[in-house]
Amino acid sequence: MSTARKRSQRLETMGTLAAGLAHEIKNPLSTMSVNLQLLAEDFAQARTPVELRTLKRARLLLGEVRRLDQTVNDFLKLVRGHELHSEPLDLELLLTDMLRFVEAENAQLGIRTRFSPDPDARMVHADPSFLRMALMNLIGNAQHAMAGAGGELLVATRGREHDVEVSVTDTGPGIPPDLHEKVFQPWFSTRQGGTGLGLPMARRIIEELGGEMRLLSEVGRGTRFTATVPRAPRQLTGGAGGDAPRAHDGSGGSAHPAAGPGAGPRTEPAA
Repeated sequence: MSTARKRSQRLETMGTLAAGLAHEIKNPLSTMSVNLQLLAEDFAQARTPVELRTLKRARLLLGEVRRLDQTVNDFLKLVRGHELHSEPLDLELLLTDMLRFVEAENAQLGIRTRFSPDPDARMVHADPSFLRMALMNLIGNAQHAMAGAGGELLVATRGREHDVEVSVTDTGPGIPPDLHEKVFQPWFSTRQGGTGLGLPMARRIIEELGGEMRLLSEVGRGTRFTATVPRAPRQLTGGAGGDAPRAHDGSGGSAHPAAGPGAGPRTEPAA
């Protein structure tokens, strides 16, 4: 039995147990959230020092309750698996829209973005929403790796015979070799406040789509995550590498031309 299949079966077992536990956790969280919102509303016009401290604490607790609720939701997504609806998808349009979405945040973090799409590898067969979720986790991981020091985010696609590679590279501090497999384990995180669920979730989605995820990292130089996604069948796209029957971006946003790290046949400076 393959390693990916064993991991999937283990997560399915965890999912059965986690569903009951999550139910017991989410009910009181919901009650806490509602009451904290009401408390914050009661003190919305706070004037005295005591009232101001109470409002501050209520808002702080409300934020923590919402964070914990999101963590429970993310864990359930990881262990339950996903109901995928794959279809022909223009990968280049999806990625350009995602880069537009994080453009302002990258500017604040001092991160330069370069995008190198392979024009002969635009069409893949995947669930638009879940592929976007997986790739956004990789981009977010790269952002966190370069937070504070800035750097360069390199996103590229490369066509192969049966699939398309999507690589997300950062110029952050890199990951030590002994942590390469651990970063895909639930709850493991080197980032303060991190849940350790983003990368395991991303890998599970990619594997459920029929691909795989690889990690290449060198301490002091940076990290590259590479995900493979099946190509769309030619009869569904009107030809190899043809135009998409329609664009999916997962958010309704528009495409953003960015540039690539010299690996692709087309390189344009970011807008």
